[in-house]
Amino acid sequence: MEVILREDFLSLGYVGDTVRVKRGFARNFLIPRGIAVEASSTNDRVLKHKLSSIVAKRIKKKAEAESFGKILEQVIVEFTLKVGAKGKSFGSVTSKDIEASLKALGYEVDRRQIRVVEAIRGPGVHKVEVKLHSEVVVPVQVKVIAVQTAAPVAAEGEESGKKRKSRKKGSEAEGAEGASDESVSVEVSSESEADSAE
Repeated sequence: MEVILREDFLSLGYVGDTVRVKRGFARNFLIPRGIAVEASSTNDRVLKHKLSSIVAKRIKKKAEAESFGKILEQVIVEFTLKVGAKGKSFGSVTSKDIEASLKALGYEVDRRQIRVVEAIRGPGVHKVEVKLHSEVVVPVQVKVIAVQTAAPVAAEGEESGKKRKSRKKGSEAEGAEGASDESVSVEVSSESEADSAE
């Protein structure tokens, strides 16, 4: 059956929207709670009266959404994303992350209102859409900063250590090469210690 929303109900739509729902959901939940009114009401006069208040509410809500949208367009939310040696990112920025960041900045936005057009997995400035009203959708900038992980440095240190051990078993000439490698590995390990101290 078709109902007209009297209030915003994010999983269905916004005030004034006409939506099709299951009869039981409408009769047992939406209509008794005043969230919606039946679109095909038998009493036209009652429906018209309710519609006039719904339309007035819709206009007010749209104006509020447009006002909030102008503020939200200026906002930039920032994230750091761990990136491996080959530039591969670990994880991605989700609508849940964006919702949490916006709330931390004092902007109440539900993650169901946020539409991530493409998965945010790399550094740079990305845009997501925030639907504040059925007629108001605003872009929000998401800035991602890549942070190199220290794991590849440790792996290189381990690898040079393995090479050292195998070379020590060889001839004296190879042992000399091992010694030069050792001086390099000390330099790498001191860098990794500096990283861990940070």
